[in-house]
Formats: sequence, structure tokens, C-alpha cells
Amino acid sequence: MNSSSSSQNKFKISNRTMQTLDPCVILMKQIISQHEDKCKDDGIFSLAQGVVHWKPPKTAYEALANAAQANLDENMATAAGDGAIIHTYCPDEGYPPLIASLKDKLEQQNGLQSPHVMVTSGANQAYVNCVITLMDEVDNDSNDEKESPQEMISKCVVFEPYYFNHVMAIQGVRGGNNCGGIASTDDSKSHAEGLFVGPTQQGKPDLTWLRSRLEEYKKPSGSNGIRMVTLVNPGNPTGVSLSHAFLKEIAQLTKEYGVWLIMDCTYEHFDINGNNRDRENPNIPYPCLDQEHIIHIFSFSKGYAMAGFRTGYLAFSSKNGSEGKGTLAYEQMLKTQDTIAICTSRISQMAALGALQAGREWVNDQVKTLEVGRNAILEAMSSLEEIIGGSGAMYVMGKLPNSTDDKVSKKFSSTNTYLPQLAFIFLTCHSISHLIFNSNLPARWWNTLVLQSFQEAFVAIRDGFEFVTQTYHLNFV
Repeated sequence: MNSSSSSQNKFKISNRTMQTLDPCVILMKQIISQHEDKCKDDGIFSLAQGVVHWKPPKTAYEALANAAQANLDENMATAAGDGAIIHTYCPDEGYPPLIASLKDKLEQQNGLQSPHVMVTSGANQAYVNCVITLMDEVDNDSNDEKESPQEMISKCVVFEPYYFNHVMAIQGVRGGNNCGGIASTDDSKSHAEGLFVGPTQQGKPDLTWLRSRLEEYKKPSGSNGIRMVTLVNPGNPTGVSLSHAFLKEIAQLTKEYGVWLIMDCTYEHFDINGNNRDRENPNIPYPCLDQEHIIHIFSFSKGYAMAGFRTGYLAFSSKNGSEGKGTLAYEQMLKTQDTIAICTSRISQMAALGALQAGREWVNDQVKTLEVGRNAILEAMSSLEEIIGGSGAMYVMGKLPNSTDDKVSKKFSSTNTYLPQLAFIFLTCHSISHLIFNSNLPARWWNTLVLQSFQEAFVAIRDGFEFVTQTYHLNFV
């Protein structure tokens, strides 16, 4: 054995980490760096990450300035007390004034009564908290001697096309055999996997499939081999906003089988057509379901444009008090919170508190500016066989011709004369679809952000799609 191989054996990296998906955002930056010389003047626009074009509200920066000034002035800091200090820890669950304000917001805007709230370093950390707190590598409630080790793996469900960071969290934290997420319609493979990727129709999860899986893994004790189901609404990357009636249906289904439901509401302000509105509670802008087994995740990164501040939060039901499942999950998750972050940065929480003062209407006004771009990209993609999205979040998906491969995208790249940087975007979209969706879709899909303007660019994209579709039928059928 040579010294190089010997060294590699001594200093190993976790198999879980090695087998975790590569983040498409980082990969896209690497790909762009390899082609920057082709677009020196105009640059290359990556569509791999959802970033809004606006800045945080003025009230967020005013809160930052006031906090900084109070800490510069010893007399002001003394008068303000602990609430103004920005250099120390705060309670694990969050900055108390922000917690109080979020509870009011969750009650008035989401219909959650007296929830437990935990502030996290972004919605991604909130989801990792859920995975660590709720999942086991092996189901510790399994007493069935007939079960194989693979069948005893604690399982979770996401739906295709999934948000890649959710799957990365499951892979990296929970691990398990083949936790890579092949859609589990093949029973010969499903027992060996800790992650099930459920099918969707037009971005809507297949509840018949979900019920069959929950029934399959139901245990005599009343528990279930599937520990939690994750739903993103409005959807990332689908751009689909599900109806409130549908959310009630999946909530009832998961409750019936004793399974946690994680509702990622990062895009709550982007319910474009009001699909999630509840007719029985018309005054609640984005109604959530106040049930013990549901944990809601929210973020300041999108609506309030505070992605760099890394501030998100979790809401747990407080029903049935100390005996409630939501309370238990909250109390146990504080262990996870203390281990990962202890607490979210005080200064970020102060900024978030300031942002809330701008109000939901401020966010709504910003979201309305996306309408021009949304209509433009829908028109640009009109030649494609199928389009989904546009009703929620910032995304639209278009189906490329069946069996589209790199021959088509390379052909497009070499012959497009409209805008070189957009040609590159199309060239890389094939890779994006593979990376984000992990080859779960039966056909290639192109996923894009809804931008505010760039209408000329959208015209070039439209022409490019028409070119690719025609080229495919002429040369690759």
C-alpha cells in the first residue's frame, strides 16, 4: 500500500456527507466561472438561486442603526437595558421582543393561536432542526422481529421536484442506505431507502400514493415507519400554490397515520392568486393549520429580502399544553437549537423586528412588481409542451421535449445569436434540472425565476426554446 492510499484510509470523510447531493447554487457558480470569458461585457445570470430584486424595508435598517447607536452611547444602553445589547447571547428560542411580535403575526396573519416560536438562522436551519429532532436512523419503536434492518430505517417523504436543501439535510444528518431519493414506486428498492420521493401531478402531491405508503409502513403499535412528510407551499421549485382544501386533506392524512407534517411556508407572501385563502376565515392573509402534528417554517429571506441576515423561524402548536405533541417537539428541539446555533444573531433578530414594522402590505407591494416578469417568462415559454407554476413563489417550470439531451443544448449554445449569456443559461439548465431534481422526473424540465424586467432577454429565451424544439424534432427524433 502506498503512502497516499494509506493517508486516505486514515483521514476519512463521513459517508453521509460524501453521498449528500452537491448544492446546485455552488455548482452553478463553478460552471459560470468556466464560461465567463464568453460573456465579459454582459455577464452571466444564474437562475439557480431564488433572490428577490428589492431591498429590506427601511424600518429594518433603522432598527439596526438604533441598536448600534444605543451600544455606542453608554447612557442609552444603560437606559434601554438588556433589550438593546447586541454583543451577548439571547435566549435559545430567540430575542424576546421579536418572539412576542412573531406570535402576534402568526395569530393575525396565519391563524395560529398562541404558538411556540423558535427563531433560527434561516429557514434551512429550521428544517435541519426538524430532521435532527424528529428522525431516527433506525425506528426505535419497531418491535417487529420480522422486519429487516432496512425496513427498520426511519423514513421521510418529500415530493418531486423537491427543494434540494431539504434532501441534503436528510442525507447529511439522518443518513441511511441509499438515502438519495429515487421515487419509491419500485417496491424492490423502497424498503432499502430512508427517503421517499413522492410523485406529483402539475406540482400537486399525489395523496393516493402517500396513503398507500403510509398504510404500508403502519406498525401494530400505532406508529409509522414513515416519521415525517415535508410540503413546501407555495412550491419551490414548482411555483405552484396549493389550495387550502388540499392542505387540510394532507394534514388529516398525516394525522390519521401518526406522522409529522412539516410545512415550509418560506414563500407565504407569494401566494399570487390567493389559492391558500380560507373562505371561512377571509381576513387571514395566509391561513395555516393549527394542529399538534404540524410544524410550520417561515423565513425573512424572501418577502422581506433579508437573505443575508439569515433569519427564519418555526411555529409549533401549543394545543393540549405540556401534554401536546407540538409542545414536546418544541421543548426537545431546544436541545438541537442550543447545539447548532445556541441562538440566532441578536443583530439579525433586531433587524427582523424592524422589518415586521413595515407590515405585510409593504411586502405585498414588492411582490406585485414581479407580475411583469412572470407574464413575460410565461409568454417566452409558451412554445413548450407543458408549463407549471406561476401561481406561487417566484418560479415557473417548463417541460423540454422527451429525451432532450446535451446534443440539443450544445447545438443551441453554438448557434444562438441572440444573447450569449442566455444561451449559456439554456446550456446549463439541463444540468440544473438534473441536480435539483436528482433525475426523478420522467422528462427534462427547465426551471426559472420570475424576474422583474429583462423583457428583451425573455424574447431571446422564447426564440431559443422555439429553436431547440424545432431542432429536436428535425435532428434528434
